Amino acid sequence: MERKDFLKLIGILPLIITGVKSRAGEVSNSVEGACKTNRDAEGPFYKAKAPERTVIETDGTPLTIAGTVLHAADCKTPVANAIIDVWHCRKNGEYDMEGFKGRGQLKTDAKGDYSFTTIFPPPYSGRPRHIHVKVRANGFNELTTQLYFEGDPNIQNDFARNAEKSRVIALSGNDVKKGTFNIYL
Repeated sequence: MERKDFLKLIGILPLIITGVKSRAGEVSNSVEGACKTNRDAEGPFYKAKAPERTVIETDGTPLTIAGTVLHAADCKTPVANAIIDVWHCRKNGEYDMEGFKGRGQLKTDAKGDYSFTTIFPPPYSGRPRHIHVKVRANGFNELTTQLYFEGDPNIQNDFARNAEKSRVIALSGNDVKKGTFNIYL
């Protein structure tokens, strides 16, 4: 590394350190006051035109995910009428490429809130448990990302190990697991 590049890096280090400090009610990957949900692989199993529904899959351990889609510029302005595509593998670890099991599409309400019920997806082929999410809203770039689950040992063996903490969510509940996943566009 050349001296001038090193000095540039040292000059921005305080901004990076300040940016990653968590603030109450905001994601921990905040940089200079802006929130962001990072992109992740769409993977080979995305399928357009999933049916609109809030119950995505029922054959497995129930899981409810709720959250809010928010404007990344201020971390608090809700994004109404965002379309959210959700897809994940079925309880056997396979994606349904013939139909739409484990797939659905929903919209945020006027407050940017959304909620869906599905199953706690299993790990497969060394991948951690995960759910794919694609979000589209007027005036925003499309976002494709994945959410992961706290405590999953497969995260360390996967490219998911680089996922920021806001995409690795904690779950509560026994019979029905529940988690929160806020999305910043």
